[in-house]
This record gives sequence, C-alpha cells and structure tokens, in this order.
Amino acid sequence: MNNSLHRLVGLGFGLAVAVGGTAGTGVLNSPGELARALGDPGLVLVLWVVGGLYTLLAANTLAELAGRLPQAGGWYGYAEAAFGEFPAVAVAWADWTSSCVTGALVALLLGEYLAQLLPLAVPGGPRLLAVSAVLGLAAVQWRGLREGSRAQEITAAVLLLGVLALLAGSAWLPGRPAQPVAAALPTVAAGGLTAAALAAGLQVVVFAYDGWYAPIYFAEETPRPGHTLSRALLWGVGTVLVLYCGLNAALLRVLPFAAIHASELPLGGLAAALAGPAGRQLVLALGVVAMLGVLNSVLLMATRVLFALGRAGQLPAGLARVHAGGTPRPALTVATLLTLALLLSGTVAALEAVTAVLFVGYYVVGFAALLRLRRQGPGPPGDYRAWGHPWSTGLLVALSVAFLGLCAVADWPHALVAVGLVAGAWPLWWLARRGRPSAPAS
Repeated sequence: MNNSLHRLVGLGFGLAVAVGGTAGTGVLNSPGELARALGDPGLVLVLWVVGGLYTLLAANTLAELAGRLPQAGGWYGYAEAAFGEFPAVAVAWADWTSSCVTGALVALLLGEYLAQLLPLAVPGGPRLLAVSAVLGLAAVQWRGLREGSRAQEITAAVLLLGVLALLAGSAWLPGRPAQPVAAALPTVAAGGLTAAALAAGLQVVVFAYDGWYAPIYFAEETPRPGHTLSRALLWGVGTVLVLYCGLNAALLRVLPFAAIHASELPLGGLAAALAGPAGRQLVLALGVVAMLGVLNSVLLMATRVLFALGRAGQLPAGLARVHAGGTPRPALTVATLLTLALLLSGTVAALEAVTAVLFVGYYVVGFAALLRLRRQGPGPPGDYRAWGHPWSTGLLVALSVAFLGLCAVADWPHALVAVGLVAGAWPLWWLARRGRPSAPAS
C-alpha cells in the first residue's frame, strides 16, 4: 500500500456520480415528502425550480474551485486553503458524518424496496437487506476504484434510462381532472405558507439535490481535473434539474395531488397508470438500482474525506493508505462501520433534517472560500472561471445563510443537533495538534 491515489476515472464517472449520486433519492421519495411539507402543488414546482437554479449557480462556483484546488477530500481542501486548519476540520467532520447518515438512510430505503420485491418473511428483513447492501458495495469498492466506478456508471445509466422512459410514457397519459387543492386535500393550511413549512420544504429540496458536487472528491483520481470536473458538475446538475422538474410536472399533471401527498413512492403511481400493478414493481426495482447508486457514491465520498484527514495528520496516518487497486481500504472500513452503526441505531430517519443543515453549512464555507481565494490571485490559466463572480458567489452565500437562519428559527432542534455535530470537530482538531511534534524555534 502507498499514500497516492490513482488517476483512473474520467468524465463518464464524474457525470455518473453527479447524476446517480443525486437523483436516486430525489426521483423516488422526495416528491411525496415535499407535497406533505408544503400542501400546495404550485409551491412544489416553484421550490423544485428554485432549488435547481440555486444548485446550478453553486456548481458554477464550485467548478472554479475544483480546477483551482484539485485535491481529494472535497470541501475540506477549499476550507483549509482559504480559512485555515480548524475550519477545514469542522467542514470535513460535518461532510463525513452527513455522508454516512445519508448512506444509512438510503440503505434503509433500499432494504424496504427490496423487501417489497422479494417474498421475505424474516423479522427485520428490510434492515438485514440494508446491511447486506452496505457490505456488498463496500466489498466492490474494496477490490478497487475501477470496480467502484463501474458500479456507479451502471446504476446511473439504468436510473437515467428508467426515468426518461417513464417521462416519455407519461406524455401519452390523460391529465387529471381540474380540482381545487383544498377540496382534494383538506390538510392544506388556510393561513398560507408558514416559516416551519417553508423550512421543511427547503430541507427536502436541499437533501434531494445534495450529491451534485460528488465529482470534486475524485480530483486526484481524474486526469485533467480542471477541465473534467467543471463539465461533470455543470452538465450533471443541468441533467438533474431537468429530470426533477420534468418528473414532478408529469406527476402533478397525471396524479391527484392528494395521491402524491399520501404516497411514499409517487413514481410508482405514475408507473401504475402506465402499466398497472407491474408498473409499480418495475419502479421498486428501479428504486433498488437508484439507491445502490446513491449508497455507492456516498461510501466513495466518505472514504476520500477520511483519506484526506489521515494524510493531513488530523486522523491516524493509516487512513491514507491506498491499496494497489486505488482504494484507501482503512478509510473505507471506517466509513462502512459508521454507516452500519447509524443504520442499526434506529435514529437515522430523525437525522435527515439535520443533514440538510450540515450540507448548506459547508456550502457556505466553500462559496466564501472562492471569494477569499480570488483576492489572493487568479487560478491556473485555461481553467473554468465562475460566471458572474463575485456577485453570483455572494448571492450564493447570502441565500445559504438565509436558509440556515430560517432553519435556526423554524426548526431549531435540528439546527442545534447540527451545531453539536460540528462542535465534535474541536476535540478531533485539538488532539491532532497535541500529537504533533513541536516546530523548532527559529
């Protein structure tokens, strides 16, 4: 083993990890979650569009950072270059824990979908299947980066083709009869949109779009990262935006809003309208493939964050050891174990809203990093430069801070847990500093 990552992946993998690592959750359960949070079909579509435009603007900023600082570890490297060691460790800690929470949540959904497809009568069957999925994908990645990247490309292609086929088929379905929302859904609040409902809706959208930045974690494993990563980010986000808006428009056109509101799998209702009961089974199978793609991507990302921390001396150096196949195996082992612990704890569903706060927290640090780094000088010649900077980047920071402020007011318990998780980075940083030899006096 050595401490050098291998340049084995290109644009195809970058697109696969951006699309497959993002859209897997957003096309399946998020439409129902957002309908329940907002209670109004018009607001649902507005929030999907707003979330997509925000993410596209974010990809524009991150594309420049990816070329300027092509390092493993994602947001950690940007925070360290701009703000120093402790902010970088806090970002990495939030990034790693939120990735493992996402992995555990996705694995549980995958287990539930598999349990509905398979005639299992085993107590705790969905959880057992979820554990098996985590261990199976960890075994694939253990073999090497080529195997892990190939799994990502296959699952992303199946997901994309499946959703496009459903969208094409839905064009032939008749639209639902016009019906007032209040009549179809008595739970719509008469007082209009509240701060708590808006916060809940934004958290769903942030969670659904999160994963768009996945290509940055593989900057040291990508030839010509400045060229490749900018395209993977922008094209990947553009694809996800079109898929989300097209799919939700189709759902709202074909299905009664009350049915979307009540469903844990609205896409299954759309498929059932096309092909009867078999359509829903096909969507469950598509959901299994989609969740495998998301789970594979978050395990890959969490492993690279631990690798970067180990290499920097913030965690044991053994985490930076890379197997001949290109996988940091000790880091993969730790990421897998935390994901399994969260999965088995029974608390992962309660942490979904917390992860949305963590996501946007390290977005803010990353976007602000470009504002600071641009003042230090231009990036490498020929690499992507963020359109509209500094106004576009400043707008991103302002919108992100506004989201965090809304969550702090309207959903303070989850915001408090997120702050507590980030505070957990302090002892990690302090112990790492104590364990280093003192620099000689000049």
